[in-house]
Amino acid sequence: MFLLSIFLQVLFAWFYGHILEYFLHRVMHDFKHFPFFFKHHFGGHHKISRKNEMRDESYDNIYTKSSLFECLGLLIGMIVHLPIVFFFPFFYITLLASAGQYYWMHRKSHIDVEWGKNKMPWHYKHHMSKDQHSNWGVRSNMIDVLLKTN
Repeated sequence: MFLLSIFLQVLFAWFYGHILEYFLHRVMHDFKHFPFFFKHHFGGHHKISRKNEMRDESYDNIYTKSSLFECLGLLIGMIVHLPIVFFFPFFYITLLASAGQYYWMHRKSHIDVEWGKNKMPWHYKHHMSKDQHSNWGVRSNMIDVLLKTN
């Protein structure tokens, strides 16, 4: 029973992490409702990525404003979810791993463009296609496929 509990916590957290990533990314694009916090994401990160064929030099140094903002957002997300650790510790650990994986993959896709094109073509398409309001998933396009937003 204990192993089943661990398995279910990991599975649900992994799926929940993808759902959360998808919806937060959509909210960031709709920055007219959140002008102070998320305007930079579309007006800065997307503008730089499109101009440089997906490359965003602000990810070269983890201490840039853009990179620190993303890390701060992930940290706040983990703090908000912290109470879960007392009831479902493996769920929380999986969320931590998902946040780390998200940051690593997103950063790498904007530093090593060829890697991003090959490993995350949906994210490349999100930045480089005419319609940047699709393909919201970063680590996976699973939720986009389910919701038909790819």
